Amino acid sequence: MLRLIACLSLFFFLVPVTYVRGPVPPANDSQYIALEPVALDTRNPGRTRIGRLAFLGGWKISSDNGEFGGISSMLALADNRFLMLSDNGSLVGFTLDESKHKALRPFIAPLPDGPAPPNEYAKKNWDSESFLHDPGTGQFWVGYEHQHSIWRYGPSLARKESVNFPKAMQKWPDNGGAEAMLRLPDGRFLVFSESAEYSGGGYQALVFTGDPSEPDSKARLMGYQGPQGYKLTDAVLIDDRTALMLHRRFTPFDGISAILSVARLADFRPGEVATSVPVASLKPPVKVDNMEALAVTRDGEKIIVWIASDDNFSALQESLLFKFQLLDADDSDKQSRPEDQNEKAGASPGFSTFESE
Repeated sequence: MLRLIACLSLFFFLVPVTYVRGPVPPANDSQYIALEPVALDTRNPGRTRIGRLAFLGGWKISSDNGEFGGISSMLALADNRFLMLSDNGSLVGFTLDESKHKALRPFIAPLPDGPAPPNEYAKKNWDSESFLHDPGTGQFWVGYEHQHSIWRYGPSLARKESVNFPKAMQKWPDNGGAEAMLRLPDGRFLVFSESAEYSGGGYQALVFTGDPSEPDSKARLMGYQGPQGYKLTDAVLIDDRTALMLHRRFTPFDGISAILSVARLADFRPGEVATSVPVASLKPPVKVDNMEALAVTRDGEKIIVWIASDDNFSALQESLLFKFQLLDADDSDKQSRPEDQNEKAGASPGFSTFESE
């Protein structure tokens, strides 16, 4: 049965389908967002460990709003405030009340501007996949797929400030665009393709010397090689030396799985192929879906990892939000339980790798 469901999900995930529609139902612009707590492993509700991740909470997110779904990237702001970006160009925002399992001050609204006129909406023209925020200036950056481009928006996402269609990105596959984006401590930006192959191995990434949304910005090519068989879906900085990288795989036999790994920023160099070290693998019987969004916050000295899923606007999938603590490799070994032994995918960096400034 699990394989049948995986095959059906794969069909809806990969195969273009032409629908015969009846009358278009009235648009539902509800601003209500519901949260339903979920266990990490329904077969073993007491399980709290996957590799170096300690499970702290999980929720299924839903809304009657017709534009809700397709979460591809997210930002974790102060006071448990989340801003999620959908691959139809919509923004989903709420404050997470963990104790009451509620989404406070929710909203669902479109981006103020994008690669197509609002009256000519087509999902592929608003497929926003990557998201950055500068808390100092309040500015936001969005990477679009299909219409390969980087857009910068002003504070509160009120208006577009600049846009660039980098020449090097125009050769990327239609559905393999700016899947992840990082802003390095020295001001450079990294933009990762999901599926444009790099001649030296892995997939292409662009190193921009400055703001990639500015038409005169310069970019140089590099490669990124994730875990074998997996493709990058998001990335986020841990500190000024390391980044977390989120990957997914989808097969008819194994269904959906994801791997979280750690990369050194020093390895992101033009002309080179960067790699990363896996720290956790999410796969059945763990509750997992199309994990595409990643964020990091701090709770004192603890590194908190947030992962969300893209339901592809499919009734067969779910929008999930997970909260984990990233453990030190030594602590992980001490606390590991028998079912976690199979989740280890090689040696991991020590805690010093994750120290903040």
